[in-house]
Amino acid sequence: MDFVRNFVRTNPGEGHLALFWLGQAGFLLKTAGGRAIAIDPYFTDSVMRTIPEEGLGFKRLNPPPCEADDINFDVLLISHEHGDHFDVDAIEAMMANGRTQVYTNAPVAAEMEKMGLDMARVHVMRKGERILLDEFSILPVDCDHGELAPEALGFVLDFGFTRVYYAGDTAPTWDRLRAPREIRPEIAILPINGAFGNLDGLQAAEYAGMLGCKICVPCHFWTFPLHHGDPQQIIDALPKSAPDCELRLLRQGEGFVY
Repeated sequence: MDFVRNFVRTNPGEGHLALFWLGQAGFLLKTAGGRAIAIDPYFTDSVMRTIPEEGLGFKRLNPPPCEADDINFDVLLISHEHGDHFDVDAIEAMMANGRTQVYTNAPVAAEMEKMGLDMARVHVMRKGERILLDEFSILPVDCDHGELAPEALGFVLDFGFTRVYYAGDTAPTWDRLRAPREIRPEIAILPINGAFGNLDGLQAAEYAGMLGCKICVPCHFWTFPLHHGDPQQIIDALPKSAPDCELRLLRQGEGFVY
């Protein structure tokens, strides 16, 4: 509950944004107006439950910093249908407050409809089609998660004073990552696990240099044994690949105000 109290007490102020890592690929942002924006939160052990054939390979190694219904999300972004991004065991609790608006891709929306969730609060996004909300906009962008999730999305959140790029699960297919490179976001959240087609730490550092971002936040590591990930790679590589970029290597539940 310390994390929840810290989040509630955090007031970024005008022209500022708070960003917290929930573990794995999950993040929680708080705006100056107090809005809570969750991106791909994973609160349960549903991946191990739904893929039992992998045994301990997908066992959750760290507990979440809070429970799924501890914080009322105003906006919930879900990049694709894989269980560590779309937590099927937690989604009902995350929507139980009656106000959370979900923005996601078509496969996730279809699954939510099968689950009998409130589809009036579920919005399907398409790459390149910007969504305007209070305080910020969402631009769904391309990523390359291969045949594992061909409709997977990345996001660029534009708050006016800064832009946050969430790469989602992506391989270093640079021609498909052209849009965020042209936008040149101030903050880039990049995977570093180097498994299932994702960037590793060296590739993430190279990508940060291409993006020209001021801050790089690595994620997607140390939740499952099979996901691998070595943060020391990006610690060593970022000063060479992106010398003007600051690395924010967060503990699970840790955050910062930008």
